[in-house]
Amino acid sequence: INAKLSETLDGVCDFDIEVNINDKNEVALWLIKDGIYSNLASGSGLELTCGALALRSVLSNISTIPRANFFVADEILGAVANDNLEYLHQLILKISKDYDFILNVTHDETIKDWFEKTVLIKKVNNVSKIMS
Repeated sequence: INAKLSETLDGVCDFDIEVNINDKNEVALWLIKDGIYSNLASGSGLELTCGALALRSVLSNISTIPRANFFVADEILGAVANDNLEYLHQLILKISKDYDFILNVTHDETIKDWFEKTVLIKKVNNVSKIMS
């Protein structure tokens, strides 16, 4: 798991994520930046978001249960500062190589060019309708 996490984040982020099991047999998620280990929960919005996406992608790829051919990301920009969006974009591009497509749900127009196709859904009279 840790080797795949490192491979996924390599060249994209300036930190690593590690999964460990402590003496109490509990799973611990570590953020490693500049050689310093800290709890992933203490990370920034970018670190938490990239860590979560990388973990889901890696666990999906090593799982023995059947894997979907797509990856779903719902409102992943909420905690990421605009200055860090390019890091997240690079991670999405890297993860997308393992899937036929990524379904990204967002209200943020700034990332619509990250994806090949866009489906616009509008609420009309309190009913969601596909517009394109």
